[in-house]
Amino acid sequence: MSYNKFTILYIEAIKRNLNIEVNENNKAVFLPDNITEKNIRALRDELTSIWRHSQSAIEIIQNKHESKLQSGLFGLIDDFGKALKIGFLIGDRVVLLDYLFDRLLTKKVSGQINKLQLGLIGNNIVELLPLAKKGRIVIIPNPFVWNQRTKKIIKEVSETSIMTPNLISMLNMLSICKSCHLHPYTIAESEDLYEKIINEQIDHADTIGKDGGQFAYEGILAALLSERLFDKTEFSYIKDIPISEYIEIISQHKNFYSEYLNSLSSGGSLSATNNIEKIRESFVNNVEILNSQIKNRIAKGVLTVGAIGSGAIALLAAFTITSAPLAIAGGMLGLSASLSGLINDKPLKEDIIISLFHDLKNNKH
Repeated sequence: MSYNKFTILYIEAIKRNLNIEVNENNKAVFLPDNITEKNIRALRDELTSIWRHSQSAIEIIQNKHESKLQSGLFGLIDDFGKALKIGFLIGDRVVLLDYLFDRLLTKKVSGQINKLQLGLIGNNIVELLPLAKKGRIVIIPNPFVWNQRTKKIIKEVSETSIMTPNLISMLNMLSICKSCHLHPYTIAESEDLYEKIINEQIDHADTIGKDGGQFAYEGILAALLSERLFDKTEFSYIKDIPISEYIEIISQHKNFYSEYLNSLSSGGSLSATNNIEKIRESFVNNVEILNSQIKNRIAKGVLTVGAIGSGAIALLAAFTITSAPLAIAGGMLGLSASLSGLINDKPLKEDIIISLFHDLKNNKH
């Protein structure tokens, strides 16, 4: 059993008791008709039993065990897949708060629980099992239950602000930001919610102190801007990358997290649009520059080395069509060693952020 015992047992209990199947693409499938009141009671009983391991999950993130930078997801999220990918752009581990057991199973009698809602939540969680086994996903009990400071912070903010579910959720995660060493983050999923978080809620990050507040502010802002970046046409390919491959690619880019956070959060929310556009434009321009350099080098190579023939034409076509030259090696196309040398002699120097997005686009790992 992995050190991440609580999270693994938690997910396996959901999978088993809700009769959730996982296909060859790691997509979880459930049928509401396969979930009976007996299944729900059995799940509640089993989760109650494994709750004795829940403190170990908290200790994992408090000690940052096998993690350099952790991100903690808060808020009501519809697009769970997008939220996870954004979390892994700002940290190598995503921390999730239990919702299913504490808020759903223990607060309602079995017959009153919405089976469709239960199954959908279960599906999202079950698909995380491979990541949990690697320690990239850790599920912890709701801080409101075990962290004394949580209630205090919520009470203080409620004296000067109108409390909403989203604000309470943010404060809940903020309350463990320092003790658990994580960047709180969320996604907005609507322009209205984005504006509320940016203009009203994010300033409450300072309730945990200036130092911790700045750390939290950067994570929340970077995540919100990452969501906007994902919505740009140039980055639409990200949604199709399997999460396990996505994480593996990011892990190969050292120092990415700090560079990315600085690029997006520099200047605060007032610089949000400019920061997003800088990354988008840099990404687009680097692809164009890279294609242009390769075309020039191939043309120069043809004149210098001699007629290379259809291989050069095929290679140039591949570069132009895919805009993904970094993903293609000469050997893969059956090209001559001399042509491969032309490609590799002067690699383009890219900044670490653009390099990562290139690799994600090419799905190279």
